[in-house]
Amino acid sequence: MIISGQIIIQNAISTQSSDAKTINVAGKQRMYSQQITKIALYANEVKNTSSFIKHIESLKNIVDSFKKADTYLKQKNSLQYRNASIDILFKKNTSFFNEIISSSYALTENPENKAVFNRFLETVKSNEAPFLKTMDAIVNEYQQISESKLVFLKKMQYFFITLTSFLLLGMIFFLFLPIFRKNKELTSLNIELEKFKKEVKQKEEEKKRVEEILDRTNSIARIGTWELDLVTQKVFWSKVTREIHDTDDDFIPALDNGIDFYKEGYSRDKIKEAVANSIKNNTSWDEELQIVTGKGNLIWIRTIGQPEFINGECVRLFGTFQDIDTFKTAQIKLNNVNEELSAIFNSVTISIIRTDTAGIITYFNEGAETLLGYKSEELINKKTPLLFHDKEEIRRRGQELSSKYKKEISGFDVLTKLTKEGKVDSREWTYIRKDESQFYVQLNMNAIRNDKGDIVAFLAVGADITKVTEQNKQLANFAQIASHNLRAPVSNLSSLLELYDLYDTPEEKKFTFDKFKIVISHLSETLNTLIEAIKIREKKGAEIETKTLSFSKILKKIEEVISQDIIKTKAVIYSDFSETDALKYNESYLESIIFNLISNSLRYASPERTPRIEIKTSIKEGRTQLIVSDNGLGIDLKRHGHKLFGLNKVFHRHKDSKGVGLYIVKNQITSLKGKITCASEVDKGTTFTILF
Repeated sequence: MIISGQIIIQNAISTQSSDAKTINVAGKQRMYSQQITKIALYANEVKNTSSFIKHIESLKNIVDSFKKADTYLKQKNSLQYRNASIDILFKKNTSFFNEIISSSYALTENPENKAVFNRFLETVKSNEAPFLKTMDAIVNEYQQISESKLVFLKKMQYFFITLTSFLLLGMIFFLFLPIFRKNKELTSLNIELEKFKKEVKQKEEEKKRVEEILDRTNSIARIGTWELDLVTQKVFWSKVTREIHDTDDDFIPALDNGIDFYKEGYSRDKIKEAVANSIKNNTSWDEELQIVTGKGNLIWIRTIGQPEFINGECVRLFGTFQDIDTFKTAQIKLNNVNEELSAIFNSVTISIIRTDTAGIITYFNEGAETLLGYKSEELINKKTPLLFHDKEEIRRRGQELSSKYKKEISGFDVLTKLTKEGKVDSREWTYIRKDESQFYVQLNMNAIRNDKGDIVAFLAVGADITKVTEQNKQLANFAQIASHNLRAPVSNLSSLLELYDLYDTPEEKKFTFDKFKIVISHLSETLNTLIEAIKIREKKGAEIETKTLSFSKILKKIEEVISQDIIKTKAVIYSDFSETDALKYNESYLESIIFNLISNSLRYASPERTPRIEIKTSIKEGRTQLIVSDNGLGIDLKRHGHKLFGLNKVFHRHKDSKGVGLYIVKNQITSLKGKITCASEVDKGTTFTILF
């Protein structure tokens, strides 16, 4: 009987130990669920880092343990307890368990998919609470079973103690020692269970804090969620999604009125296309579009959508909705500024040149290439802007600055001195092209400074103002004619008119009238000169008629016209057209050029020697060159060089000097994109070189 009692008690103790293990596994099942939730929330924070993959791997191990524990508990109830209440609770918990398991495995298989991750996060959050609640009921059921068995065990102990107390008092200690040990183990398990409950509560509080942090983060980042159930046609918007749409709390969203928020046109058409394509072809979308909010504000948003298919049919759409208006607006403005800057930097009419602090060119835009004729690769990291500046202008400006600042300023410092001092430096300069032709620019020099205010580079922006400058000079010349050449004839005419009124005899009036003719003739000559200059300046190269001409034939024609002057001065004219005698040019222009140059050589011949004029042609860099030289009086170029081709500029006392010939010659040559230069020495002669 004692042995039978011992067997019964031992069996009860084993059963109690098994119950304790079952309770422990049930408790771990709760812990696994909470660990999955914690990993989900934490992974959301680190999903773009290397830690993300590490936590996804941990997730798989936990999910495996989670699944094994579920299988163990169900088998235990089926084979050992056969408790109907626990069975019902497990069936109730199956859907929550399956949702968590399926979404977790889906994420471990495809961790980079945003839609899968968002579905996993939403599934865990929505299923964890009911799962834990049901597991609490299951644990309580197991505890009640364990406690009832413990009561039974204690009753059995008391029964056998009473029964055997009279027979085996000496063996009581040895008989019940294992029971006391088992009781101690059970007590320890109960203590552990209470401790576990406290830990679970702490985990739940920690989870709640994490969820609050996540909600605040989404609110700050303006990221909301949405969901469309295609079976029930119900639409869910999160709080942030409603805030972005500027809707009231009682607004009921639907598919149609949700799409109506999108701006009519591209945005609305694009979202309709994305939704239709997603439902039909199981594709996701990620678009940046515009919506008009409930308060009428036009803003940029980012919408991400993902479909869910069951048995080949789309049953749900879900995704995120983010306010990106501030970022997108700034991006658009930045793009516009970049486009405007790009247009300026790539302009073919504006020269933009950047240099380092030593003056070496580091940027040379297309406009600079067009205006100056150099390629950027010829200059960048090799040359300074002094290469194409007029050296005399640099020298004169250097003298001005040196005088102002009481120290020597030369070279590249001439261009940058003012901007280094923080002053505006915008002035007119002469640029010299690669082909040695010149043009005028309005140059703005700026210093580029870093955050500390130190100069790191210079930026020179120049605009071609040649046309304006030439027009201004032309107006100045015309004003000079009006004030000088026309003033005397008009004054003479006024005086003669007064005399004409005072004279009484026909002879006196005839004398006065003859003077009228002379003055009017001079006035007409001046006006004709002015008109001819205007015609030359107004004509463009393409509008001037040209044909193939012969230098020798034109020279012969001019010699016939001025034959009396040649005979009178005993001048000798030598010509050499052996290298080239033909030129495609305007006939009247070429005759005028050669005529004026020869006429000047005869007019300003030295009385000390026989006039000698040499005319020669050659080819230079593929272009025709004409050289006309004499041994006449010569010109002091240091004194008169800057006004050599000006209107009404004379350099010798001569009764026929008018200062018109060289002005017309220069205008005729430059109108057809030619160039004329002069070399002269007083009392030795002058040489004019024309490059057609």
